Amino acid sequence: MGFKEKYAYRKLAKLIAGQNRIPEVPTLVKHSKVGVIWQPSEKPVVQFLREHFNKQGAIFREYCIFDADSNPPVEANSLTVVDLNWWGIPKPEKVGDFLEVRFDVLLNIALEPNFAVDYVTALSKAKFKIGCSPNDENYFDLNIKIGENQDAMYLAKQQIFYLAQLNKNSN
Repeated sequence: MGFKEKYAYRKLAKLIAGQNRIPEVPTLVKHSKVGVIWQPSEKPVVQFLREHFNKQGAIFREYCIFDADSNPPVEANSLTVVDLNWWGIPKPEKVGDFLEVRFDVLLNIALEPNFAVDYVTALSKAKFKIGCSPNDENYFDLNIKIGENQDAMYLAKQQIFYLAQLNKNSN
C-alpha cells in the first residue's frame, strides 16, 4: 500500500469515527430500498438482483465503480477515475447522493477490492450492509466468506439466501 492509499484510508477512518451508526437487521417488505455496489464485470449479476428485488416490490438502486483500466460512458450512478481527487478519494458531488440514501440493505458484489469501493460501502447510510471481504477488518454488518468461489453470481445468491434467513428469524 502506497503513501497516497494509506493517507486515504486514514482519512476514511476519521470519517467513519464521526458516524453514529447502529446496524438494523433488514425486514424486506414491499417498497424496501435496496442498493447495490458493483464493478463493470458484474453487470449480469446486477440485472439478476434487479429482477429478484423488483419481483418483491423493492426500490432498487445501483452504483457502479469503474477501475482505472476502463473507459466508461459518464452516468449518474457510476464512479470513474476522473471522479476521484488526487488522493484517490471520491469527490463529494459524485458520491453524495448515493451515500445519503438510507437503504434498508446495501449489497456489495464487487470482488476486486479497492479504496473507492471501500469508501462508498463504509460511508453509506444504509441500515444493513452485506458483502464479501477476506479481511477481518471490513465495512459490512454481514461478511460472507465465499472462499475459493470468487464469483459475483454466487455471492449475490448467498446474499439473497442470508437475507431470507434473517427475515425468517426477525418475523
